[in-house]
Amino acid sequence: MTWVYLIIIAQFLLAIVTIVDKHFVTSALIGKPVVYTFYIGIMSVAAILLLPFGVVLTPTSDVLRLSLIAGVSYVFSLLFLYKSLKLSDASDVAPALGAISAIATLGLSVIFLNESPAGNFMYGFILLILGTFITSYFHLTKKATLFLIVAGVLFGLSTVFLKELFNQTVFWNGFFWSRLANILGVALLLLWPGNARAILGNFKTSSTSTKTAVVANKFIAGFAFLLILYAIKLGDVSIINALTGIQFAFLLLLTILLAKRFPKYFYETTHHHAILRKTIATVITASGLAILFL
Repeated sequence: MTWVYLIIIAQFLLAIVTIVDKHFVTSALIGKPVVYTFYIGIMSVAAILLLPFGVVLTPTSDVLRLSLIAGVSYVFSLLFLYKSLKLSDASDVAPALGAISAIATLGLSVIFLNESPAGNFMYGFILLILGTFITSYFHLTKKATLFLIVAGVLFGLSTVFLKELFNQTVFWNGFFWSRLANILGVALLLLWPGNARAILGNFKTSSTSTKTAVVANKFIAGFAFLLILYAIKLGDVSIINALTGIQFAFLLLLTILLAKRFPKYFYETTHHHAILRKTIATVITASGLAILFL
């Protein structure tokens, strides 16, 4: 059962990453969500470290096409996620995003991969919709909800095309070309003059400690991802997917603990009625994910 402990550790680390993401997109350290998206996306350039190991192949047209769709949609999903995170509590955003992206992934898998939904699909689907409704209707603004829906659909699109990419080529080759596609997505952000000015201005004025903190946070996210990959190798992938809901429980607990110390970033969590609502939404969403993947 080692893989179960790996998943629990990974989901705890991802909850911490989300908390830090919330801090950066809300504080003056980064400013605009597009700046943080740029920093995260540009880190994909580290994929060139794979070149000396001979695992990168000349891409076929299918590999390029799938990589471009997966990479660019991933970058823009981050942008809309951070836009929503800037407006809302992290413990509201994460469960709703998990539900929307799960639904989008399953729906797009039917369309593009000709996969059939599992027998428990409808029950899980209903719970995911209910969990998202409780989260968004009672607190999230219309703008934040719209950003979340777009982010969730784009996450789903990226996931589906990544899966097809790995069906077409070996893992490290697909990983390399999809990471380079992330850089293209970041470059597209620079087409808007306002984005370019904000990114360049922050890069010049932000401290070394801020840049180091961003890199460290994403290093933790990468380590969590590796733990999940190793757990998939050792255990049952359906149960691993279902255990995603643990992250929401960790996130809720962390935001409650941090709310009084940092009310600026977790302003709504300080109210008892908000904690109750978040708990109900988290339990329903986690249950929906468990039913969906078991």
